[in-house]
Formats: sequence, structure tokens, C-alpha cells
Amino acid sequence: MKPRWEATVARPVLVMGDLNADLVLGIPDRTVPTGERTVPEPRLFGGGTAGNTAAALGRLGVPVEFAGAIGDDGFGRHLAAELASAGVGLRGLVVSDAAPTCQVIAMVEPDGERYLVVWPGDMGALRHLRAGDVDPALVEGAAWLHTTGMCLRHPPVRDAVLAALRIARAAGVPSSLDLNLRIEVWGLSDEVRAVVEAAVHEASVVLGSAAEELVPLARALGLPVTPAGDPHAAALALARPGSGRTVIGRLGAGGAFAALPDGTIVHAPGFPVEVRSTVGAGDAFDAGLVAALVAGLPMADALRWGNATGALKVARNGGARDQPTRAEVEALLAG
Repeated sequence: MKPRWEATVARPVLVMGDLNADLVLGIPDRTVPTGERTVPEPRLFGGGTAGNTAAALGRLGVPVEFAGAIGDDGFGRHLAAELASAGVGLRGLVVSDAAPTCQVIAMVEPDGERYLVVWPGDMGALRHLRAGDVDPALVEGAAWLHTTGMCLRHPPVRDAVLAALRIARAAGVPSSLDLNLRIEVWGLSDEVRAVVEAAVHEASVVLGSAAEELVPLARALGLPVTPAGDPHAAALALARPGSGRTVIGRLGAGGAFAALPDGTIVHAPGFPVEVRSTVGAGDAFDAGLVAALVAGLPMADALRWGNATGALKVARNGGARDQPTRAEVEALLAG
């Protein structure tokens, strides 16, 4: 089933959150004898979970605006130009002189797995978006607001994200929050947990890795999950009866599922592809899912769009912005 893309032309999707430069370093294959190993040339790409999703939506032909903060430097100017070239509007982009543009170093294994290092350690300029920088009219005029938990750990950007979610909810604009908690790296303090809980409360759709994010978050929030450790039960607990919220769990090669507000589970299997790089896979999934939802497709079809967009992303060797086009996604879905 194809989205009715014309439904989104008058009102763009607004993506809000992190935008950074990605330096991708290929790790040599350690199964090869030492003297025969080669080190791939480093590659520089645009990155950031929100920036990636915005660019992916642009690649899918969806009207999209971006809101976030970059530094007043060469990296920031490069990132802004790159988003614009992908068809992303920059009405919400702020240039900050408080810190340099954030950089993320991604070290990628031959099998596609990656390890990330952030510089500056406090996330640089992207954390300096303030609640006052958020134009209510930009949020209220959107077809959808999408944001990320990457921006919920530090003020003032977390206040800006919460403000935008509240404006969207009050205006009847649906919103999505990709948790991106990185609990295994940063943990989950009481302060951050409270902020995440507030953001989850405001969002229409919450997305995350099923076992790595939904389960530990439900546990951290003290929600009943039976059986313990079950991603579906965790998603249903986070959705909460009467909240009107949908919770989506990504399962990697296993596809994805959605816990709907009525307490039912919808599952869509993944698409088998050869994995070349998992950088930006979740962001691509988000773009496919949101593109389908704003175009009026039911959740089952939207999950398939997310799975197809994510699958095509991991089958590519490039960075997070090496994303599929609408035609490529439609071809996979029709195959």
C-alpha cells in the first residue's frame, strides 16, 4: 500500500533534536593475518539521530523542517547545507556561539556493528537549543513532530524538546519520540528518568529498541511487566490503557511491532538483506514509519515502511545519510 504523499504537502513534518558531524572509521578485519590487514579510509558524513531522520524523510519525498542547534563553525555550515540539499527546511535551525558543532566518531566492525564516541563530551552546540528558540507556530503548523531522547539528558535542549511536545499535544499535532536512551553507555539517573517519563507522557508514539530500551525503561519507571523481560509486555505497560499512546519496538532483523492504545499488538516482519552498516538504521526506520503515518496508512503498513527503509539503509556501506529513496522503498515493498 502506497502513502498518499500529497496529504503532507501543505503541512511538513517537523523534526527536532540533534545534528552532528559523523566521522566513520572502519575497523580492520581481525580474522585476516596481521600483515594482510587494511585500514579503510576515514569518511565524514552528516549525522545526529534527528538530523538523520529529517534527511531520510527528505529522501522519501516528504516535506520536512528541522529544528536544532549547530555551532558557528565549518562543521555547522556544512551540516546545514547538507540538510538543505536533502530537501529539509531550516526554519528552526539555530546557530550557537556557545560551543562547537558536535562530532560523533563511529568505529565500524566488518560485520556492521559500531561503537560511538562523542566530542565534545557534553554534546557541544546541539545541547544549547532553548525553549525560547522553539517557534510555536512552526510546531502548530506541522503535520507531525518527531524528536529524540538524545536531547533529554542535558539542559537547555531537553526543556526545548519538552516545550515542543507540549505545544504539539495542545495543538492536536501527533508526535513521536525515539527513546535513544543509550542506557548501556550513560545509565539512567533519577533526573533523566523523570525527564524521559515526562516526554513519554506527551508523545503520541514512542519508539525504541525492544529489548535494549523498552524493557529497561518500563522497569526504571516501575511499571508492571509480565512476564518480566518480555518486550511486548514492556511496550503494553508503556502504552498504558487510556493514554492514547502507541509504543513501537524495533527488533532488528526480526522487524518491528507496535503496542496499540487498545492493548493489541501489531507485528511486521523484517526484510532479509546483507548487513553492511547499521549506522542510522533506527533513524531510517523512524522516517519510513512517520512518512507512512502522516500519509494516512494504518500502523501495520507503516511498520512495513519503517522496516523496508531501515533494511535498505543497513544494506549500504555509507554513513547515516546514505539513505534510500522513495522509489527504492516502494520497490522492496512490492517485491
